[in-house]
Amino acid sequence: MAPLRFLCLHGLGSNADIFKSQLGPLITELERDNSAEFTFVDGPVAQPAGPGIAGVYDGPYLGYFRCDQLPPAHDVAALGQALRSNVFRESIAAAFHLIDGIVEDEGPFDGVVGFSHGATLAAAFLLHHIATRQTHDPPWGPFRCAVFIAGLAPFEEDGRRIRADERGAVFKMPSVHVAGQEDEVFEESLNLYRLCERDGTALVMHEKGHLVPREREDLMAVARAIRGLESKTVMI
Repeated sequence: MAPLRFLCLHGLGSNADIFKSQLGPLITELERDNSAEFTFVDGPVAQPAGPGIAGVYDGPYLGYFRCDQLPPAHDVAALGQALRSNVFRESIAAAFHLIDGIVEDEGPFDGVVGFSHGATLAAAFLLHHIATRQTHDPPWGPFRCAVFIAGLAPFEEDGRRIRADERGAVFKMPSVHVAGQEDEVFEESLNLYRLCERDGTALVMHEKGHLVPREREDLMAVARAIRGLESKTVMI
């Protein structure tokens, strides 16, 4: 059986090569039995190095959309205004266009893998497709499944994260969620998980922080969950 093909979106202040290195042990495990293959793409926006990146990995340090000038998340009014600004909207639109271009040039893909900032972009792209798709388009556009690592839901227009307790399950596609119990965004990762319909959704928790898990037990749990996507996507 052909491997699942994933488009991979890195974290904030990172790049495609860094994310490939972070995912290295998982890639090795999944390529061992031809379960998956991965394509990585750089974000177009220069950013400061992300946590744990400077001094460990070489730049350039990048993101997919502008978020260095956003006010604190607790300042809902200011954040909502910033998110409605033309600069931010144009940056998000450019990020969506980048994904569309990669899919056209290097696709088709079965799924998308996003870490942190990249997971937020992946979720926002999927919701954007739902809102704008034509009736003849597949429900989730170019992707039939998703893997969210240390993921956060996208924003509402008022600056708040989309919340499962208000919106219910908005994602109906199979997905894997990887969340660190010591991660400062742990609750947001659970929120993103709850935004996904339970059938076909897997949650893998580890005891570390905001990172791609690499310890053997955690790694194998993530690999099993991703391998499980193969049977679920055939029904999409």
